[in-house]
Amino acid sequence: MNKEQDQIFVQNFIIILVMLLGMIAIFVIIARTLGTSEVTIAKQRAERIAEETRPIGSVRLARRTTGVTASSQTEVTDAETGPVDIGQKIYSGLCFSCHGTGLPNIPQLGNTAEWTDRIAQGTGLLYEHAIRGFTGASGMPMPPKGGNVTLTDDEVKSAVDYMIAKSQ
Repeated sequence: MNKEQDQIFVQNFIIILVMLLGMIAIFVIIARTLGTSEVTIAKQRAERIAEETRPIGSVRLARRTTGVTASSQTEVTDAETGPVDIGQKIYSGLCFSCHGTGLPNIPQLGNTAEWTDRIAQGTGLLYEHAIRGFTGASGMPMPPKGGNVTLTDDEVKSAVDYMIAKSQ
């Protein structure tokens, strides 16, 4: 009788296993049929990220160009503060990220000791390095136009002039 009970148990166990596997197979088929594709999920995720990271506003400055003077300075008029040096604007918006944050081996605005030798080489060389890019002995690269290739050469020169004036 013991052997018969064992056979009945094994048969029942096999039947239950087959039923469970069958149910799993049915659920997988239903999920694949009714589920969304990976492409659809990726598109939905990209749309959600774009919506969450969209700008909430914009800044508009009234810009009046009076031309380039001998020192490559262009005047910009800010609607609230009046005339502003374009070199200062470019420094504040771009150059500051390296030349105003204390990064090592990068000359910081206002640090006369770091700028003395560079200024002594002449503004022509400083302009060239700022416009075309340069990697000095320290190994820290200066990307062309500070990484913003949409700047004009005169705008870059204005930023260099501003940094020289503040660092002498």
